[in-house]
Amino acid sequence: MNKTIVTFVACSALLFLSGCKKQNKDAALLQNLVEQINAKTDTPLPNGTVLSKCEYVDGDSLFTYYIKVDDTRYDNVDTDSIKSTVGKELKTAGMGKITDILCKNHIGLRYIYNTSTKDIEIVFSPEELSQK
Repeated sequence: MNKTIVTFVACSALLFLSGCKKQNKDAALLQNLVEQINAKTDTPLPNGTVLSKCEYVDGDSLFTYYIKVDDTRYDNVDTDSIKSTVGKELKTAGMGKITDILCKNHIGLRYIYNTSTKDIEIVFSPEELSQK
């Protein structure tokens, strides 16, 4: 009977450690992405906005992009409309991998758009990301 308990505990520890290894790999991948993005500050995006920086530290509940908007495109647009548009972009191949990693690790995604008149914050919970 003691052998059964020891075997169970050993198997449980092995499964736990293999799960931790996968999460550590994901955290390292996210941190590497942050470093790559932040190494090239003010990166122009195809839609005319500028990716100014990115933030994520292992253990955070949100992965954050800071985006500068140098025109007035968002001045009279409600946040839900912007969120809907951004949500469609999350389905693209380029965002699919990061979205999967964020979902798997229960991390949300936040965009902060800095305009000349206001800051617009859009947050996707891990549950919302899993539906994309």
